[in-house]
Amino acid sequence: MSEDTQNKSFMDKLTDLVMKIAAPIGRFGMLKPIASIQDGLMACMPLIIAGATWLVVYVLGSPSVGSSGHALIPFLEPLAGKFAWMNDMTMSLMALYASNTIASAYGEKLGVNGRTAGLLGLASFIVITSGPEEGLATGNWSASGLFVAMVTSLLAVRVFALFIEKGFTIKLPEQVPPAIGNSFASIVPYTVVLGTCWIIRTLLNIDLVAVLMGLLAPLVAGADNIFVFMGSTFIQQVLWIVGLHGDNMWVTNFQPFGLIWLEENATALANGSTVFELPHVLAAYGTGGGLARLVIWPAAAWPLVVLMLTSKVKLHRTLGATCLLPAIFTIVEPVIFGLPVVLNPYLMIPFVLSGVVGAGVGYAMMAMPIFGKFFVNLPWATPPFILGPLGTGDIKSVLIVAVVFALGMLIYLPFWRLYVKHYQEEMGEEAEA
Repeated sequence: MSEDTQNKSFMDKLTDLVMKIAAPIGRFGMLKPIASIQDGLMACMPLIIAGATWLVVYVLGSPSVGSSGHALIPFLEPLAGKFAWMNDMTMSLMALYASNTIASAYGEKLGVNGRTAGLLGLASFIVITSGPEEGLATGNWSASGLFVAMVTSLLAVRVFALFIEKGFTIKLPEQVPPAIGNSFASIVPYTVVLGTCWIIRTLLNIDLVAVLMGLLAPLVAGADNIFVFMGSTFIQQVLWIVGLHGDNMWVTNFQPFGLIWLEENATALANGSTVFELPHVLAAYGTGGGLARLVIWPAAAWPLVVLMLTSKVKLHRTLGATCLLPAIFTIVEPVIFGLPVVLNPYLMIPFVLSGVVGAGVGYAMMAMPIFGKFFVNLPWATPPFILGPLGTGDIKSVLIVAVVFALGMLIYLPFWRLYVKHYQEEMGEEAEA
């Protein structure tokens, strides 16, 4: 061991360790295909949230939701089936929309026309998921086809970009308008890509959705458990304490899983299941909504805001007042970077611990049959005490927020007292200035 390593403080060694872990995660997230998937799925969020709105109205008007046998809003009951149909046209066609947005995002990153790439991704996905016998296989266009949409879109656009780069295209004179020239230049790569998809699905009769879902089914189903959630939250929080955006760098990798779980929950609800019987606890995980948004920041950030507001140190009270409104909407950067929590030896441990404990307790509570599960996705900045009732249709979800907040407060209290004591000793009279 070198002398420089021996002379490093514990904080420096911890930072070095986290950076070693974070570096490959950051590089993975910056890969063009991975970044394109994230951008493409994020582009679908408005559509998914809009569809979720109709599902909420369906819940209010359907007599099959709840145990009373009557709709919560009776005059909506005749339209309940039509509201559910709107969900079929949005969330249940998620893979179809994603095939376009992912391909468009990847095309732009590869330097080709994004609209042309998006159309190719869409056409490739339709051809490779449908056949002459079954026609348009819309059942494959739901979240179950999401992985095929990713693979097909990325490969199709990569081949398209390769053809353009190598000049394997129909070239027209320079006098021809660019729009027409681009259309003709796309004919050869379009024919090759779509022809390949046709061969795979029609001549070879390979249903990629069935094959991939068969291979991934154990992974998709097995990932929705308390240990994965707590472990993922631990990595997320550790990234945050060294100044890296844990949500963007790590949690978004779960987005495809979260969307599949969300769609399966929504489908189960539309088919007559109650909100307490839905299959997935981690629905919408990785999208900025769902259980993670309901529990992690109320446990890891809200207690700090309360402790700052009630602190004896004037600077902390001022900072707490500044952080209060953003924190309510789960905008936690002012707390993490303003206090700061980042590389703070007194607050790092409770920050990570409260987040992990909140994740575990929140998962355990929502897994109980007395709490509803998420079936709609809402904007990430929705306050948790609103997010829960709207996203699960269960007002009792507010109790989960309250419990994890109380646990977070208990975890922070001893560490906060040490931190304030140290701060006052270091700053002296300046602490009240």
